[in-house]
Amino acid sequence: MYIHIVQPGDTITSIANAYGISPERLALENDLLEPDNLTLGEALLILQPSITYIVQRGDTLESISLSQQTDILELLRNNPWVSDRGLYIGEEIVIRYADTRAAAIEINGFTYPFIDKEVLIKALPYLTYLSVYAYQVTRNGSLIGIDDSEVVRIARSYGVAPIMFITASPEGNNIDTEIAHILITNSEVQKAFIDNLLLTLGNKGYYGINIDTPYIQPLDRQPYVEFINTVTKRLNQEGYMVSITIAPSTFEAATGITYEGVDYIGLSRAANSVLYQLTYEWKAPTTLPISVLPFDAVLNTINKAVIQLTPQKSILGFTNIGYLWEFPYFAAITEANFINYFSAIELANDTGSVIQFNEPSQTSYFRYLNNNQEYIAWFKDIRTLQLFLSYAQNLGMQGFSVWNVMYFITNTWLLINTQYEIKKLAI
Repeated sequence: MYIHIVQPGDTITSIANAYGISPERLALENDLLEPDNLTLGEALLILQPSITYIVQRGDTLESISLSQQTDILELLRNNPWVSDRGLYIGEEIVIRYADTRAAAIEINGFTYPFIDKEVLIKALPYLTYLSVYAYQVTRNGSLIGIDDSEVVRIARSYGVAPIMFITASPEGNNIDTEIAHILITNSEVQKAFIDNLLLTLGNKGYYGINIDTPYIQPLDRQPYVEFINTVTKRLNQEGYMVSITIAPSTFEAATGITYEGVDYIGLSRAANSVLYQLTYEWKAPTTLPISVLPFDAVLNTINKAVIQLTPQKSILGFTNIGYLWEFPYFAAITEANFINYFSAIELANDTGSVIQFNEPSQTSYFRYLNNNQEYIAWFKDIRTLQLFLSYAQNLGMQGFSVWNVMYFITNTWLLINTQYEIKKLAI
């Protein structure tokens, strides 16, 4: 595997020739819709197949998997573009890439229930879990449901464990910070909550839950651990797994000061697994995200957390959300617009910008002018992804999570699949 940064004078043919692959494959593996119009500074994933197959008349994924002694999901992971269009006679598909996989890991992806189904079926072969966002718990322990039956059904058909994601219900434009306190301290509300959980889990076909309860008050630190322990024991008895989400703030990452309301060690022991999510600050458009911080500060935050959480029970959360600010940036005043990877690449191309790589934060960015106003776009590409994946693996973490899978970024998933064996559960 190589990562090539597009330079002046590069063409898709010159890049492909340099690495001994076809221009067509290079375009497919990097979502290059206009391969003759490359974006300067863009990071391209270069993969070299070791075994390929030319599709013959009458071939199906099933027949190819049998003749090539592989499985259908592996074919889909190596050739995701066939998921939604089928096979073309005469096309070359990859049976195996030359890369050696480092280890087996679990992969979680977040989705909203309204995800485009063609995008979903492309992503599912790469996932161990699919976390569906989001059920909301109310002050009386009831759940505000979502239209998720089809997403759960499709996930299970691909051998992916669907996870019911639960968060506090909003109060106006903010989260109701009292919900967690009530849930933790009121035994009747707890019982109603668990009963509602079990009813929904059974009706919908979920594999387990992930509880995200931000803003735990310091006085609820130990009661929250006891609450998670109670939920875990009860749901485990019924055959469901329980995970919790912990999301550090930019302040915590920048200063090294951890919020006292969260008992990392206790929660790690109480739940089956912990998702350490970097980060949910896309909810706050006037707050700088963790991705702008020096990478060393982010790594120190992860190190400190994982030691307390137990690596083997921890999943590292990575966000692929990009940001677009007016520049210069003024804290608490400048508001971000959120952009996805494809929008960032398109915007750089349209504005004639050169994508640069910020070494301190290990993040991609570019600047441009529009109506005499300067803007800066900040986003992650496969360079940042590779760093986080390697770091999670070096720490011995059980898995990696991507927020979110609403857009299918081919080189993201090919990088993960060629470097790691993706675990599937018996569901």
